[in-house]
Amino acid sequence: MRRYLSTCAALTVAGALAGASLATSASASTSAATSAQHTVTTTQTAAKPQSPLSTRIVWNKAVRRGGTITYSVKSTNKGEWATDVAGLFATLPRGASKIRVVSRSKAFCEVSGRDLFCLYGTLNSGRSASLKVKVWLKRSTRGTAVAEFGHFSIDVPAGVDITNEEELNKLDIQNQILWKTFKTRIVR
Repeated sequence: MRRYLSTCAALTVAGALAGASLATSASASTSAATSAQHTVTTTQTAAKPQSPLSTRIVWNKAVRRGGTITYSVKSTNKGEWATDVAGLFATLPRGASKIRVVSRSKAFCEVSGRDLFCLYGTLNSGRSASLKVKVWLKRSTRGTAVAEFGHFSIDVPAGVDITNEEELNKLDIQNQILWKTFKTRIVR
């Protein structure tokens, strides 16, 4: 039953989540950063789902003008149950000339402008989904490139009709997304 729910939820919720989430993401600010690679780990603590995600992101802390920023994302199910609906949202840096998901495993991804939405397949306990996103910057881009990533894991209770929009709104999806900001310094 859980597999059926996650498949239907993925198809039904994908469009609604992407539009609603992107409207609520915080605006990016700029500040200086150090060079080399940097790693950040975020763990979902807001809504205590049965299958919480731990997401690890590795990215370039400094790039040259017109260069590329590569974000390597790995989300792991830390709960004892398989995920019903899980995924990732991102608002990628301004000044990007091209954005591509260059590799992914167990994920369906869609890029629209600077916005990225990925929906993971069912992740059993201890299993991971990974993806790599490349952002090519324009030569005129200066300062700091700021990206925001947010992940979510939603438990769909038994008996919920996920094709009904009213019941989907009761799942409180917006409060289960944890956002984190990633900054890359652009050097000459």
